[in-house]
Amino acid sequence: MLRKTISIDEHLFSELQNEGVLDHFKNFSDLVSSSLQKTVESMRKENYRKEIEKMAHDPLVISDIEEIQEDFKYADEELLFKMDQ
Repeated sequence: MLRKTISIDEHLFSELQNEGVLDHFKNFSDLVSSSLQKTVESMRKENYRKEIEKMAHDPLVISDIEEIQEDFKYADEELLFKMDQ
């Protein structure tokens, strides 16, 4: 376990106490660790979303998707034909 010293705004700490947030954790370190983990997860999702968005505008990716769609066009038509019967 890595030990770090942090500073926190007194008003924010009072809010944590008044709202009972601290009661849900073994100690303040657990609260900080949990909050940081949620921040990391949120940032990871946001970074992934941004990468997907960039890919959606990448000409090479678009070209690959079009090729794949063309390759599977007949397989898709076969499946639709079988479903109609």
